[in-house]
Formats: sequence, structure tokens, C-alpha cells
Amino acid sequence: MAARTMSTTLNAKNLEALGAERLAALLLELSEGNAAAKRRLRLALAEGKGAEDAAREVRKRLRAIDRSGTYLDSAKRKTLLTELEGHLATICGSIRSDNPALALDLHWELLELSEGVFDRCYDGSGTISTFFTKTLEVLGGTIKAAQPKPATTAERLLDALETCNGYGQLDEAVPVLAEALGTDGLAALREECVDRGAPEGSPVLLTIADALGDVESFVAAFNAEDLQWPPNAAAVASRLLKAGRADEALAVVNGVRLNGREWMGSFLRDPRIEALEVLGRHDDAQQERWASFRADLNARHLRDHLQRLPDFEDVEAEENALDLVQADPDHRGALRFLLAWPDLHRASALVLSQLDAWDGDDYGLYGPAAEQLEANHPLAATALLRAMVSFTLEMGRPKRYRYAAQHLQRCAELAGRIEHWEPLPHHVLFEADLHLQHGRKYGFWELVNAP
Repeated sequence: MAARTMSTTLNAKNLEALGAERLAALLLELSEGNAAAKRRLRLALAEGKGAEDAAREVRKRLRAIDRSGTYLDSAKRKTLLTELEGHLATICGSIRSDNPALALDLHWELLELSEGVFDRCYDGSGTISTFFTKTLEVLGGTIKAAQPKPATTAERLLDALETCNGYGQLDEAVPVLAEALGTDGLAALREECVDRGAPEGSPVLLTIADALGDVESFVAAFNAEDLQWPPNAAAVASRLLKAGRADEALAVVNGVRLNGREWMGSFLRDPRIEALEVLGRHDDAQQERWASFRADLNARHLRDHLQRLPDFEDVEAEENALDLVQADPDHRGALRFLLAWPDLHRASALVLSQLDAWDGDDYGLYGPAAEQLEANHPLAATALLRAMVSFTLEMGRPKRYRYAAQHLQRCAELAGRIEHWEPLPHHVLFEADLHLQHGRKYGFWELVNAP
């Protein structure tokens, strides 16, 4: 009889077939020289003994991490993140199931070490921020399971906000935990804030008032001078609108005197439009939408304006509005608008009529714009790609050579689809001019000519 073959696919069923003794030996072998793997195995053994042993193991590691001053490069940051995710899973899993109060204490400790972790790394990818945001979000479940006294939670939360929020990682703690805190917990938090001397109108007190739906306390935190700052006026007006007090909301936004800060008028437009609509002043709301579109090229307000026009009038009004966009002196803003609307024909015409406006520095605009335009408007796409190439070489940005080389290669590909080159010189002439002016930037040309 032929020998029975066993699949080598790595899955739980096949590994179970190896038997406990063989698996134990393999785990010891694989963890040799791997501190992270050994810690994970010790934690698994501790979990098997119960919540107290698992908590002791987690706390020991959290405190060791908190004491460490080692800079976290990319590799170390990834290793630490994997370990922290394991600790969070243990806290919210076996420990919380057996001993919610113990889990809650550990959960706070995990959040509180965030400050030290941020101090020791550059979180450009946002992975550390994402982890601590998740840790905060699931804290509510641990609070509900442990059911601590409201005053106890209030004290712990304010301690954390005062000592462990240097990077804004706990800015959203109150709204995120509002449901878990409940009315009693939020009231205790407000009382604790006042006892600690928080001034009226402090961010935490305002957030608590919001969470409690206490419009009066929120509004009372701002005096007449405060309400001359457009973001403050908009915040107050939005709360008054939610409370059904549209006339007061409109008075607040209309009471702001911009005095040379007209660009800040954008903060006031949404609450003003909403208040006008609630009060039945629909024509005034339409005028405000149009004013917002003209001042800020606000596409949302233009769409809302057009949707409220009688049939057939909206088509002509849209054409007139887009003519105004195309003629707007803010060429970048106009291009963004036309790409988003979208009206790629007008966007292409704008690019080709304002060649001097595209300095090539705004990669976040020109790159995506070229991608949108290249299918049906290759000449306009080429103009934007060339702008980025020229900027990179003229300003001497070697870190961007790789992208500039890709852009030049894309220009060469698009050239085969362009029949009429006005107002641009042909690709052959453009590349020849680049060689003449920047021929000694060998790093760039090596990338261009690479296979």
C-alpha cells in the first residue's frame, strides 16, 4: 500500500496533526534569538493560568516600554506596534472577560504610554496614531464592562488629557467615550474640570457640553468679543441650529464684522444658509450660495444653487458659472474646481491658455490633473507634466528626479497622440532644450534612459 501523504499547506488543521510535543519543540526553535516571539509565548502561557497572570505579564511589558528611551526606527516601530496590538487584544479579550476592573486599569496604562512612544519615533505613516486611536475607541467597551464610579473615570481621563496628550492623540476622548461615560460620567467629568480650575470655554468643557447636548453652557462660554472670531461664531451658530433656534443662529453669524478678514467669511456661510432656509428665506439662501461660489469657488454651494433653479434655467446658469470659473484669477483654484466638477474640456482650455501659471511646484495638483486629462486632452496633460519636470531640474531637486523622469517618459508616450502642438513646442524640441540646459544632471538622465 502506498504511504499516506500529508499536505504541507500551512494551516491550523495540518499543524495540529504534528502533535503538541512536536509543535512545542518547533516553537522553541523558532523563538530562539527572537525576543518578541518569546514574549508572545510567555504571554500565551500566562493567559492560560488566568487573568491575574496575564495582566502581570502585560503590565511588566507596558512599563518596560514606557521606561525605554530607544529611538524607534521603521523596523523597531513595526515590531513594537505588533506587540502593542497583541497586548490590546489580550486586555480586551481574556483579561476583560475574567476581570473587567483589571482590564480597565491596563487599558488606561496602554493609552498613557502613548506619549513616550510618540516621543521616540517619527510617525509619518500614521500607524502609531491609528493604533492609539483604536485603543481609545475600544476603551468604551472596557469602561462598560468594568462599570467604575463616574468620579474615578473622570479623574483618570483628565489625568491622561493633562499629561499624555502632547501629540493630540486624546483630543477626541470625550466624544468617543461619551456613550460609555453616560450622563453621570459626563457630569462628573465636568465637575472635575471645574475643580481643577478649567476656565469657562476651555476645549474640554465645551466638548462635555456638546456631549450632554447642553447648548446653553456651550453658547454661554463665548462673549461678544469671542463671537467676532468667525470659527467661534460658526460653532455657536451650529449648536443653536441643532437646538431649533435659527433666528439666534442667524443673528450670531450676521453679527461678525470681518474687517479685512473676508477670507474667513467661508466659516459663516454654511450656518447662514441653513438658518435662512429654516426661516423660510429661500431667495436669500440662494443669494448666499451664489456669493459663496463666487468668493471661494465652492462647488457644493454652486450645485445646491443650481438644483434649486427652475427647469431649463439651471443649464444656462451652469454655463455662466463655469465661464466665471475659467476666468477666475485664482488659476489653481479654478483648475481644481473644473477637475472636480468635472469639466475636462474647460480644464484643458484653462491649462493651455495660462501656461505661465503652472510653476510645477504643486505636485499634489498637477500630477492627478495630468492623469485626468491625458485620455482626451493629452496636450494639456503634457503641459502640466512638463511644468513638473522643469521645476525639478531648475530648482535642483534630486530627490524628485525619479518622478521627473517618469513624467518626461510619459510626455514621450503622449506625444504620439498629439497632432497639433500649439501653444507648446514639440516633444523633441522640449527634450532637446532640457539636454541643453540640464545635460549635466546625470542622475536624472540615467533614470530617463534606464530600460
